[in-house]
Amino acid sequence: MKNLTQLIEQIQSEFTFETSRSSGKGGQYLNKTESRVTLVWNFKESVEVSDEEKELIRAKSKGYISGDVMRISTEEYRSQMKNKKKSLYKLKKLLEEALKKEKLRKKSSIPNSVKRKRMKDKKINAEIKSSRKKIDKRDF
Repeated sequence: MKNLTQLIEQIQSEFTFETSRSSGKGGQYLNKTESRVTLVWNFKESVEVSDEEKELIRAKSKGYISGDVMRISTEEYRSQMKNKKKSLYKLKKLLEEALKKEKLRKKSSIPNSVKRKRMKDKKINAEIKSSRKKIDKRDF
């Protein structure tokens, strides 16, 4: 996996930012400023990302992809610049999660001490349950 900061710097020329009016409360200020920022990246045509990495991105970032384009919207702040930075941060986190390689699990056996403790606990539990039974008169 490549260094994500370097990768984002390399692909910076490949994505664009779209601005639009944010939704929600805000009144007059909200109605006249375009503070929502959408990062648009056509990752299928990216030169910097390998085909294997593209498939990983497609598989693990489904909610942000439509067609061959990744769209990341941010309208958290009133400032367009802060929203741009937040979109870049979200892209970095998405790529980090998508390109992370899973570690293979090493099989291990259950230690004997654990097996002995489990058997001891089962025996104690069985004795407790057997003591709850009604006493039959024929047993005397």
